[in-house]
Amino acid sequence: MTGKYFPKWRTALRWVFVLAVCALAAQAGRLLHLQIKNRTNVEAARVRKPIAYTTTLRETVHGPDGTTTQGPEYTFSVRSDGSTLIKTVGNGSQRMLNYSSGLQVDTNEETLTKSSMSKGSEDPANWQRDPDSKCLNSLAGKPMTSGPQMLLGEETIAGYRAAKITNGTVTSWHALDYGCALVKERWEFGGPEVSEKELVSLVSGEPDATLFDVPAHYREVLPSERIRGSKKECPACNEHSEGVLKKLDDYYQRLKAKTR
Repeated sequence: MTGKYFPKWRTALRWVFVLAVCALAAQAGRLLHLQIKNRTNVEAARVRKPIAYTTTLRETVHGPDGTTTQGPEYTFSVRSDGSTLIKTVGNGSQRMLNYSSGLQVDTNEETLTKSSMSKGSEDPANWQRDPDSKCLNSLAGKPMTSGPQMLLGEETIAGYRAAKITNGTVTSWHALDYGCALVKERWEFGGPEVSEKELVSLVSGEPDATLFDVPAHYREVLPSERIRGSKKECPACNEHSEGVLKKLDDYYQRLKAKTR
């Protein structure tokens, strides 16, 4: 049995947690960048350029009673200059853009708002997995995550040769011949629900330029306002999710201050 789309706020809250995870990953990336600066010139010469691709996956949540609920579609894209995008579409559309210049812009296409942050100079090689490491390390040669991760072998997913990696509650499959593009993902939240993302499409080469374009008329706001909308409503929020929103706002304020 297939359920209806998530209610709007359930989708929004899932996106909040995606943003939080990505923000933490960005912070870890900056630490890795500092470590990379201390490597020898010989080691630095081994750093390879990012591999361009665009992959789209659709989420399905499996309930304890065997029912399934369709979730958003996620697009992950990498440009050859190292800029990256995560886009979610489902009862609205939001993007997280990390440009190779060090600028991060998160957008809400429904409310025409954005949150812009300057993260300073970073090496884009830190942001993309290296196929030669079975996707465990970045192109800069460092582990992709600060926590433990484990390679569970190789599997064929939708016709693509993929490395299967586990990292806590998340298991992910990355296409080894397409720059470690994500082709499948499974989240176990510790409760009765399990989320799975299945591949919709994978395209190699430079992504559509419009994915990385932010219209000039988008209004600059705090992340919490961008996610909540102009009415600042969040009927599904609880103490934990409110805390996540506050952390995102604090993170934004710290990085926004650097641009003044």
